[in-house]
Amino acid sequence: MELSGLGVSRLRRSHMNPTSEAQIRRARPEDLPGARQLMLRVLAEDFRLDVQPRWHADILDLEAAYLRHPRQALFVAVTPQDGVVGTAAIRKGGPKAPPNPEWLAARYRGPGVAQLVRVWVHREHRRRGLARSLVRAAVAWAVEAGGYDTIYLHTNASVPGAEAFWRSLGAQEIHDARPDGDPWHTIHFELDARALLDQHTSLDQHDRHTRTG
Repeated sequence: MELSGLGVSRLRRSHMNPTSEAQIRRARPEDLPGARQLMLRVLAEDFRLDVQPRWHADILDLEAAYLRHPRQALFVAVTPQDGVVGTAAIRKGGPKAPPNPEWLAARYRGPGVAQLVRVWVHREHRRRGLARSLVRAAVAWAVEAGGYDTIYLHTNASVPGAEAFWRSLGAQEIHDARPDGDPWHTIHFELDARALLDQHTSLDQHDRHTRTG
């Protein structure tokens, strides 16, 4: 599937604080076309990939994957000017073997495991805190509504800033597949959900105290 004909518009730059410009929310039916368009664009521009049904079945049917499934959810960052400019999703279960090692798949079997996926932000809206806000919203839902206690994720370390982003959130490296000749430069992480949410709560309290102090 190609991006031609999707009507991707050039997004306007803004120097506003992303929390005052973008709304972070659980995706609604009307958000799905914009979310799919963004995902296809990121696949093409950042990963040089067309959509592959084996790996991207959720993108092909976002409604079934995230709106109808009781333990899966999609979150979006939406701006008044540009619509959906960021996504993050929670899927049940961990990595599969193959293509991943059996020990890694075994580590993440069980009903309490969620996978954090599709944490993608449009190029012109990056470095404004949107990805962090999307991750926090998705993880909060996973723990509080989804009933998960373990958050697994993986990233392509060849994408500039990807590895550093996850490490900045305190993600624990579980397995670096690059020495194994992994063509996708994959690093597997586990995210401490409670620590991430507690950190966010502390920052919010600090901000409120600063504004009222």
